[in-house]
Amino acid sequence: MQPYVTPAPGRTPGPNLINTDDYKMHIVKAEYQPGDWEILIERWIPETGWTRTQLLLTTAQLEKLISLMAE
Repeated sequence: MQPYVTPAPGRTPGPNLINTDDYKMHIVKAEYQPGDWEILIERWIPETGWTRTQLLLTTAQLEKLISLMAE
């Protein structure tokens, strides 16, 4: 059988934080310069497919985001 070339709806680009039939979420954290961070949040629902939100944060902003999520 030939492997898939392009992802079809619901085929995931990587490991997912949430992975159900009707909702998927994938989050990536990367430091692209010392002290500057990128948070990429990818979400999938059948109606719209994949959507992306990119956050560009300093270390202080990232620490604040982490503390807000920990509450």
